[in-house]
Amino acid sequence: MNVRNIVHDQLKRVVAEHSPMPFPKEIEDDCELDLFGLDSLAFMELLTGVEKELGYIPRAILEGDLYPETFGELVSAYDAQGT
Repeated sequence: MNVRNIVHDQLKRVVAEHSPMPFPKEIEDDCELDLFGLDSLAFMELLTGVEKELGYIPRAILEGDLYPETFGELVSAYDAQGT
């Protein structure tokens, strides 16, 4: 499974568990993550869910240098560190 699919599936799971917002049938890179109404704890659950599958959380996110605002930014952070 690729990074994009893992992030997508974990985001879908966390939104279903923590948000009243419905998850869209399709998600574009420019989809803003704040539209899902996730609080900081739900966002950390998203990151740890992805970490369980990929083995890491991107350093830029952990160190606070990057707070992804869109789905594409989140996927790119994992892609950048995974290469």
